[in-house]
Amino acid sequence: MEKIENIYVFCDRWCERCAFGARCNAYAAREEIRKPENLMTDDEKNKLFWEDVESKLIDVISEIKEKASAGGIDLSVFEGVSTKAKFDLFQRKAVNNMVLKAGRLYEDKVDDFLDDSAEAGRIAMDELQSGSIFKITDTSLPKTEKQVANDMISIIMRYQLLLYLKLSRAYYSKGRELEDASVPNTSGESIGTAKVALSLISRSMVAWQRLAKYFPEQAAEIDDILFLLMRMKNHLESEFPLAIAFVRPGFDE
Repeated sequence: MEKIENIYVFCDRWCERCAFGARCNAYAAREEIRKPENLMTDDEKNKLFWEDVESKLIDVISEIKEKASAGGIDLSVFEGVSTKAKFDLFQRKAVNNMVLKAGRLYEDKVDDFLDDSAEAGRIAMDELQSGSIFKITDTSLPKTEKQVANDMISIIMRYQLLLYLKLSRAYYSKGRELEDASVPNTSGESIGTAKVALSLISRSMVAWQRLAKYFPEQAAEIDDILFLLMRMKNHLESEFPLAIAFVRPGFDE
């Protein structure tokens, strides 16, 4: 199967969930002991998984806007953003960048949600998997429902820290492009990375919205997280207007 040149440049680094593993030089080389047909089968499963997730985005955005409007909440401005984490990455003016501050705040809010849910006994660490993977503990849920809930938790946890890294890289690259006239701002680095960040935000919003039905007692907490993600999405689209139309190899072709 023909490989897609540089597909890994603007990906989400989640190889096991990628729909292009068999066509990625980096992943296919790492998995060379596996048969190509098995890689292709995984790709097809992952393709269907993400198509299902992303098909929900329009409805999720509509519901977020409706809730915000009903509650008199402005999704165009960040209010009272304070974070626990320090800005120790390469973004020189991160402390003054509201989107980056919101990215750090999002990390905190995910941690708080997981801590609250674990303390309440609603989720627990999966001892059978490597890494800090939480699974829902509700034994009354049908198997398929439980799988959906666990898949949404995995999306949230996988993208929690990666989102800030992509945001930081996008703004850093944009700063370099503005400072150096020899680097055109359509070269792809900043807008391509912003496109990845927008994808992470969109998928995370769907995951939170779908997860909310299993955590009704934390509805307000989840709504607050969704409002934060929506604000980040709005600001990114405004500050990187070319990102939406940017074509990432493989993913947007």
